[in-house]
Amino acid sequence: MLSQQTRDQRLTAHLRDEHHQSPLATYIKEVVYGGIDGIVTTFAVVAGFSGAALSNDTTTQLTFVVVILFGLANLFADGVSMGLGNFLSVRSDQELYQTARDKEEYEIRTDPEGEYDETITIMMQKGFSEEDARTLASIYKTNEGYWTDFMMTHELEMSDPRSDIPLLTGLVTFVSFVVFGFVPLIPFVAVLGADPRTTFIFSCLGTFTALLLLGIVKWRVIGSSFTKSVGEVVVVGGVAAVVAFIVGSFFAL
Repeated sequence: MLSQQTRDQRLTAHLRDEHHQSPLATYIKEVVYGGIDGIVTTFAVVAGFSGAALSNDTTTQLTFVVVILFGLANLFADGVSMGLGNFLSVRSDQELYQTARDKEEYEIRTDPEGEYDETITIMMQKGFSEEDARTLASIYKTNEGYWTDFMMTHELEMSDPRSDIPLLTGLVTFVSFVVFGFVPLIPFVAVLGADPRTTFIFSCLGTFTALLLLGIVKWRVIGSSFTKSVGEVVVVGGVAAVVAFIVGSFFAL
């Protein structure tokens, strides 16, 4: 019979060899969310300038410096807002979960038979026979922590966010927003004073490249289909970018 230590070692090795994930996997939602928003938000500034400049002869009134300044200001202001918003969102989710968990633990301690009957009902709804449901519920009663986990997942249908680190979640969102969002501005920074039409074309290419890179990051971390991972990001981000350009063109009116 295997010892507990051996079982723990085997499980650790199995998780390491068969289910290894990139450290970035924990924050892939923040990377994609922040990256897409950063790219589209910055491109909206570029599109606002270019939509007006390409629609009439007011180009001389709009300088590259203005685009860069507005773009950077918008990039960092929105990036901080996104990061702090995500930070507070995770904190709120954790507080909500803990409040519900405290209540569930109280119910288990003060009304174990009522919770026992609820557990049997949930088990039977999942397809277990009444006999098996009673057996499993009796086992859960011996481990209050695991029983609470079960009730939080299957009765309240709440995922456990306690392992999330709000500060890192907010930071990853901010960094992804700024890094990917800066790409559409690169042509304006690199070729200051060039032809607006040419610069805008390069900015469009930069936006597409940023979306492509973000899709590749998503593909590498998740490990799903390359076409699906990259295609989703490029198509969704591309649609948002087109809308941003169309809205920007109205500034010429």
